[in-house]
Amino acid sequence: MNSHNEEEAGSQVKLPQLYALQLERLLAHGLAPSEILELLQTGSEDELAERVNPEVKWERLLTYAKENRAAIEAAVLHGYSFPFITIGGLKSLLAIKFLKLEERDYRFTGQRIEGLQLNPPEYERLRVMVPLYWNFIPADAEQSSDQAAFTIRLEQPS
Repeated sequence: MNSHNEEEAGSQVKLPQLYALQLERLLAHGLAPSEILELLQTGSEDELAERVNPEVKWERLLTYAKENRAAIEAAVLHGYSFPFITIGGLKSLLAIKFLKLEERDYRFTGQRIEGLQLNPPEYERLRVMVPLYWNFIPADAEQSSDQAAFTIRLEQPS
């Protein structure tokens, strides 16, 4: 299972945290991939603010998308992974992509995320996206077959 994840993560385009999380907002908003690509190539910050979220500053993503068209297209059409993600970025990703919120769906201890429950496809998707220095530790408790609880913590480099 791990070698498949490493292989799949290695074949995906890597996006910096800022742009990846903004892209997730577009995907979570329900826009079709073709719409997202069109908006990122020809749209304006005002158009994205109006259609998706007025509180997000879209200018950086628009600039990045125009300068890195192939990477953005691959990310939208085939997925992506993070070369680096902070704990704050991980919490944002959980909220945007998986609708998992702190206190409601997991506990954040300041150093790790505990009790996060994911179904197998969610787990696989998150594991492929997140760098391997984030360790996913299964909970000891018996879990139902459609959900499993995890602790996610930062591993020290060996």
